[in-house]
Amino acid sequence: MSLSSNKVDEKHMAISIKKKIESFVFLLMLCLWARVLSPLHGISKLLQKQDIDLQKALDRLTDAYTCMQQLRNDYCSVVENASNLAIKWGIPTDDKVAHQKKARLFFDVIDGDRRLNITYDNFKIKVFLPIFDTIICQHKDRFKGLHNVCTIFNFLKPQTLLGPDEITIKGSYDFIQMYQTDISSDLTSQLLSIKEIINNKNLNSFQALASFILENDFATSYSDILGACIIYLTLPVTVATAERSFSKLKIIKSYLRNSIGQERLSNISILNIEQLRTKEIDMDKILTNFSNMKAIKMKFD
Repeated sequence: MSLSSNKVDEKHMAISIKKKIESFVFLLMLCLWARVLSPLHGISKLLQKQDIDLQKALDRLTDAYTCMQQLRNDYCSVVENASNLAIKWGIPTDDKVAHQKKARLFFDVIDGDRRLNITYDNFKIKVFLPIFDTIICQHKDRFKGLHNVCTIFNFLKPQTLLGPDEITIKGSYDFIQMYQTDISSDLTSQLLSIKEIINNKNLNSFQALASFILENDFATSYSDILGACIIYLTLPVTVATAERSFSKLKIIKSYLRNSIGQERLSNISILNIEQLRTKEIDMDKILTNFSNMKAIKMKFD
């Protein structure tokens, strides 16, 4: 790292940053976050897809939870990887413990801004374990609702339908009590009836079950099963779609379009959000119909 500036403050700041980057603790921190963020990045991208359902999302999140638990018990491999990189890059592994400066405190000042003196010896206790404990705890709390929803719809999975009738009957009864306005009491009998039809069809998802009902014109006979599948498939996995809508809204309503009306803003937003459907629209046909509607000249026979 080099700095071409002639200012003394900038040179001292660059030297200080260079000294911190070339420390073994900094390299150990990089190796730690690389092991943490690599599996989570792929799962985050997968959860933002439009065609993912709740069960697939729960399976991937369960894999991430298991991976974080395994990494928590694999501290030696992180240290070994950091040591190999330090030897390769010529960074000393024996960091000296710097003296921690303490500012003078008055009677009304809270001592809460003291930095941790992190070294190679206390890195596991002060950094490594708290990071993984926080990730695991947040994973449990944030996706508890997703796990509960998948548990409620578990009876509707084709693999569960082919199991014992007791599980299907109890699960459908609890589901009917929860969705009384959308699902009738005939759901249980429909589930027991369709079990014989899908026995050898190799259906492995809710979408496959709904497609099977629609393709074979069973929508009338198994309307409640189809309705339950639609409810499951339309439940959002993440809020990525809503966040994209707000991002589009910020782009559309700029400072130059500050006086745009609410109806026009809503229509333009829908066209931008649903770009795949917008590209299929025949603009020439729309312009022709619009010009015919607004034509001033009238044809006389």
